[in-house]
Formats: sequence, C-alpha cells, structure tokens
Amino acid sequence: MINSSTNAPITQNPCYTQPFIELFNEDCLQTLSRFEDNSIDCVITDPPYSGLTSKSKGTGRFANDDNHIEFDDMSERAFLLFVKPIFRELYRTIKLGSHLYCFTDWKQLRNMADCLELASFKIVNIVCWNKGHFGTGAGYRSQAEYILVFSKGLPNTFNLKNVGNVITASRAKEAIHPHQKPTELLKLLVENSTKEGDTIYDPFAGSCSTLKTAKALNRNCKGSELSKEYCQMYADFENGLLL
Repeated sequence: MINSSTNAPITQNPCYTQPFIELFNEDCLQTLSRFEDNSIDCVITDPPYSGLTSKSKGTGRFANDDNHIEFDDMSERAFLLFVKPIFRELYRTIKLGSHLYCFTDWKQLRNMADCLELASFKIVNIVCWNKGHFGTGAGYRSQAEYILVFSKGLPNTFNLKNVGNVITASRAKEAIHPHQKPTELLKLLVENSTKEGDTIYDPFAGSCSTLKTAKALNRNCKGSELSKEYCQMYADFENGLLL
C-alpha cells in the first residue's frame, strides 16, 4: 500500500488509498467481489471496447507501441464474454436508481447497450461527446464518442437542468493515456448524478481521470486498473511528483 506521504513503489492491493480515494491494481472483478450489494452511488467507465481501428493497420488502439492497452484488441465475441460478468457485478453493487455511464464508439454502441440491458440495467439516454474537431482518416472522420446512460431500476432525478445530450468538450490536454477523458466532461457527469460524499466506481480506471475529478468535487471514488504503470502514475500524481 502507498501512503500519500511516501514514494514507495506499488507492491500490493489496494495500491493507493487516502481520504476520498481507493485505487486497486487488479482485475475489476476481484475488486467488485469485495463490494457489498447496493453500495455504489454511480459508475463512470470506459471499457476496452476495441471499436474503430483495423488490427491489420498496427495503429491507433492496436499499435504495437507504448500506447497498447491490455484487452484492447478483442473480437466482438470476446468482448461480449469479457464484459458480461463485469456488468452483472456492477448491477449487484450499484444502488437502486443510481446512474451508470459507459463510454463507447459507434461500432460497439449496440453491443455495449445490449450487454448492459442483459445485466438488467435500464437505458436512460445516449449522450454524444463532440470533441470539437475530427481525427485523421478519410470519409466520415471520427469526431465523437458516445456515453451510454443507464440506471438500476427507474433512474434518480438528475441534478443539472442545463445539460443536453450533445456535449462539446475538447480532448484531454497533456494526456498520459491514449483514451483519457477530459476533466470538463467528467465533471458534468459527476455533478449531474452524485452529491458530495457519494461513492463513484470506475472498473477501468486507466489514467484515473475519474478518480481525480471525483476527489476535486468532494466525492469518494474507487477504481480498478490492471496496469501497474498507470497505478504508479496516479500515486506519483497524488504525491506531487506529476503536475
């Protein structure tokens, strides 16, 4: 365990803990197995959905470089098998009426929504995240991702009255993770679905942007991340080594 006053390397789970934050360097199913039923107020996550880039190109999500993410090159069939038990455990641990936000692209949107409904979640909305400008390529170049908004049972009332289902926010600045989400966008989700003191969980923490945003807004946040490197980066950030 790493204490916020030390810089010791990560050696066991939880790998980082302090007021408001718990980060676990392990498979999210291991973390979820320790959670009590109906104990989480909100889930915000970005699973490794493997949607847009052809494996044969060796670029983007499937590049053989430092940006390669474990489990980020699954086939559609493998992806469905991968997320099924995770969504079931999320349903068990989230509170009745609470919201779940799940990022996806257009290609995996149907699969992701089907998996969530099969886990008994109820669809509430689909939010389009407009990144403001399109990426590389040709044809209809990618400019957006989608956020599936689901709930356990009938959804609790949202807190904000001035948010539409198209949100424009620039990509994360100085990102340390290839799929990092911007704080501006995450802040809206956190404020719309939780109050101070609530507990948020991210089963695929990655750069830990969800944890950082939740802490800044006085929410508790728990996260799971397989990569020791990203967990160490977050510990270093909290220790003041990353600005």
